[in-house]
Amino acid sequence: MSKRGRVQKKGKRMVMFGIWFGIFLCVLTLLVGPSWGQSYPRVLRLALIPAEDIEEMIRAFAPAKQYLEKELGMKIEEFKATDYTAVVEAMRSKKIDVAYFGPFSYVLAAKRANAVAIIGGSEGDGKLATYHSVFITHRDSGLKTMEDVKARSKQLTVSFVDPASTSGHLIPRGGLEAMGIQVDKDFKEIIFAGGHDASVLAVKARKVDIGATWEGGLQRVIDKGLTTKEEVLVIWKSAPIPRSPVAARGDLDSSLIQKIQQAFLNMPQKAPEAFKQFEAKWEKNKGYVKVNDSDYDYIRQIAIKLGKI
Repeated sequence: MSKRGRVQKKGKRMVMFGIWFGIFLCVLTLLVGPSWGQSYPRVLRLALIPAEDIEEMIRAFAPAKQYLEKELGMKIEEFKATDYTAVVEAMRSKKIDVAYFGPFSYVLAAKRANAVAIIGGSEGDGKLATYHSVFITHRDSGLKTMEDVKARSKQLTVSFVDPASTSGHLIPRGGLEAMGIQVDKDFKEIIFAGGHDASVLAVKARKVDIGATWEGGLQRVIDKGLTTKEEVLVIWKSAPIPRSPVAARGDLDSSLIQKIQQAFLNMPQKAPEAFKQFEAKWEKNKGYVKVNDSDYDYIRQIAIKLGKI
């Protein structure tokens, strides 16, 4: 074979090698994820906590989901949680990758499920915003202050939202204990309503004497025309609580966590209508900011004091 023929043959072998190597890389990418060594899931599983009707929240989240899928370049599946504890357990068992948590449910998830807080709500000033827990009562209950509650506790029924709710359980329980009320002993009955709106409506219907919720949850029920400020009265308000975080599973690839974090941070600017639609069902944030675990130490300390973690 001539020298020229040998060169041509070698060139063809190199071309074929390049083609087959390219095919190999494509197949490998499909099998193991976006790049070698990364633990990117094929589908990002995201959980919404049931602050109110979960189906309503999923519908409100749909445009935000589309935005996140485009930004991340991956499909997103929602996890329909029945309660806060279910979200924590789902992350512990690696059934979800990212979740909207309440502050207390996040603290639980950080301890039990290796959750890592990545963003929290802001009023648009670049700072982590706060909100408040409240106790409410019906105008005809005869209760005007928390001193009235303490004096009559043995005859009263109280509604909390969920055992892992921050403003619907942990903070108001802590407030009662600080007043000298032993929650599990001093009330006639304790119920968990299952949602903030349900706790408000239990008070409105006089099924309970006092109910815990957060100020936004109360306002949402009022805005729907289901009660009024004159019918359901606020008789206690908590100290400021840090806004709820979105958290990722700590064993996800760090570059993916950063990508998810940035996508959320950019949402108010890149997809303002999608952001507003979901936040109308969530905390009515005006923006997102980066957060870390220590931002929720205040909640953690209360939970430890109450023996909840």
